[in-house]
Amino acid sequence: MKKFAVIGHPIAHSKSPILHRAGFVELEIDAEFSAVDLSPDRLEDWIRDEFRPNFTGAAITIPHKIAVRQFCDFETEAAKKIGAVNTLFKKDEQIFGTNTDAVGAIRAIHTAEQNLREKKALVLGAGGAARAVIFALRSAEMQVWIWNRTASRARDLAREFDAKFLETDHLLPKIFAEFDLVANTTSVGLKKWESPVPAEFWRADQIAFDAVYDPLETRFLAEAADAGATTITGDKMLCFQAIEQFKIWHGVEPELEIFERAFFE
Repeated sequence: MKKFAVIGHPIAHSKSPILHRAGFVELEIDAEFSAVDLSPDRLEDWIRDEFRPNFTGAAITIPHKIAVRQFCDFETEAAKKIGAVNTLFKKDEQIFGTNTDAVGAIRAIHTAEQNLREKKALVLGAGGAARAVIFALRSAEMQVWIWNRTASRARDLAREFDAKFLETDHLLPKIFAEFDLVANTTSVGLKKWESPVPAEFWRADQIAFDAVYDPLETRFLAEAADAGATTITGDKMLCFQAIEQFKIWHGVEPELEIFERAFFE
């Protein structure tokens, strides 16, 4: 039986086990998927003593996405550009690191709009999630602007990804109105009824995408929907990135419905 795991600290919140186990059942795959609470000081030992000899693949979550890179024999271009690894797989006894968050983001956005080329996107935030979303949007040939409360972080990220940034510490309605897609990658709205965007900024012809999935209906999305905008909830990105992991590990792609059903169980 092949063994898989998600590693993080803490790990109780992770939905990876229920998503992948649902895929195992649906596609009749003989495998197991566990959640491993792993403190940073134990990461190297676990990779050497547990993952290398016993596991076929692993999902990586906070706080290990950057640190785990040093234990990979090879990295994909996506992992290198995003600067983080969320997926480990093996090939010829070598450990490969990749990142499926960008695939998850772009496939989630495609559920609302397929034609993204040359359209304008605003990414709120400059952390790890922002890097994956920006990489995805630039790969889709969107024009990307970045806004962050610390403008210097937005500027540095814009230079790295050949994007642009807003040189202001607060959003302005006239500028906000120019964007076709607005993606929230900040932690604003995570388990709190808050939004980084004033409600009156939204227009009906915009798309609002939130990487936050707890709660699923964030204030950011609720106020966008009230204005008539199209909304994309965070579970879509989570499920699509997990589907991409599944495909890497098993060579087959589960239907989104399978993972979404498991997400809501």
